[in-house]
Amino acid sequence: MPLSFVLEVNRRLVKGYTQYKTDPRIQDISNSISKYTQELQLLGLRDHQVEYARFSTLKVLTSLIYRIGKLSVLAIGTLPGLMLFSPVFIVARIYSHKKTKEALAGSTVKIRGNDVMATWKILVAFLLAPLLYTYYAIILAFWTRYNHLNGLVPKPVTPATVVLGCFIVFPVLTYASLRLGEIGMDILKSLRPLVLCLSPSSAGTLVKLRGQRKELSKRVTELINELGPDTFPDCDGARLPQPRKLYCDISPEMSLDDLADSEFFSSPSKEVM
Repeated sequence: MPLSFVLEVNRRLVKGYTQYKTDPRIQDISNSISKYTQELQLLGLRDHQVEYARFSTLKVLTSLIYRIGKLSVLAIGTLPGLMLFSPVFIVARIYSHKKTKEALAGSTVKIRGNDVMATWKILVAFLLAPLLYTYYAIILAFWTRYNHLNGLVPKPVTPATVVLGCFIVFPVLTYASLRLGEIGMDILKSLRPLVLCLSPSSAGTLVKLRGQRKELSKRVTELINELGPDTFPDCDGARLPQPRKLYCDISPEMSLDDLADSEFFSSPSKEVM
């Protein structure tokens, strides 16, 4: 399809979604599509691959072993930072989700609000992290002055040096823990589908996805046909209109050179929907 036609369809979909996003039917189908997309991501598939995808037992088993090993290494690297800075992670997550809901409720253009969530996570972290670093640094400074961390720190090391080291090490440890934790959670979520793929009924997973895809496509089409005419008076409501003469000059016998010179590429119609 010509790019102008694709852009116009997308523009109308966005406009229609913006107008009806509070409709229970839209919310229900949006949740269904999100769940379907998450299942694809966990299996490492794209939507267009569902129709022909096949699982290789050897490939699935290799991926499972590799991901378990990678998750174990990430867990070891994440654990120290998670134990020390979990208050920052928890508060930032809770507060950012709260602000994201408020932004979505008061906006007509935001769909997921990932930008708002990320912004508030950064703001909360910038506020709480230095306070937590200072708290830990004071404790370690007094501990160093008292018995040099039970003899773990050499006597020439002063409390001031420990405080300086804390403000260098802690930010690095926090960032590393955050990044490793995010990667680890993605890997953890992908393990269950891989385990299911090893079962004799793994083919049923793809069959289920194909059924979901077909059902979602039908629901989306029916919903657009139902709501489209109310938003766009020229909406057909029965089928997706095609630009005139879009495919009329294309035949299976045409070569690539003939196709490139055809009206399909040289002069696509500007009439859209």
